[in-house]
Amino acid sequence: MEKKLVFLGVSIILVTIAFSGCQEEATSVEKTFENISFDSDILELVNGSLDITKDKEIITRVEVTLYFKNLLDELINVSYVVEFCDKNDNVLYDEPYGIKYLPAEYTEMSPDIFLYHEENVADFDHVNVRVISYEVIE
Repeated sequence: MEKKLVFLGVSIILVTIAFSGCQEEATSVEKTFENISFDSDILELVNGSLDITKDKEIITRVEVTLYFKNLLDELINVSYVVEFCDKNDNVLYDEPYGIKYLPAEYTEMSPDIFLYHEENVADFDHVNVRVISYEVIE
């Protein structure tokens, strides 16, 4: 009789443990420096992060944080665009950034932050950052 009670107790505990891992995934945030494409001769992407918020494994929000450094020995103003793209490099959403003034060889201390949570955000794969134009200021 005691063996049956012990066996029953152990069985209940094992079943409880087995089913406790079957919960739905809650909202999560992943941080990565990957999946940010940037190429420029005048700016360096010193630091960047990609925060992806998911709800039940479906992307619901993407936030990009960027820190730049002016590689030139001159004061410049720069215009660039941040493109949120799918796996086929189709632009889902783009956000142009106005003019940014950067002193010679200056590294930013405060980031530029871009948020995408519009339609088709679930198809998001990567970010392209492109310099549109720049001008040397005398």
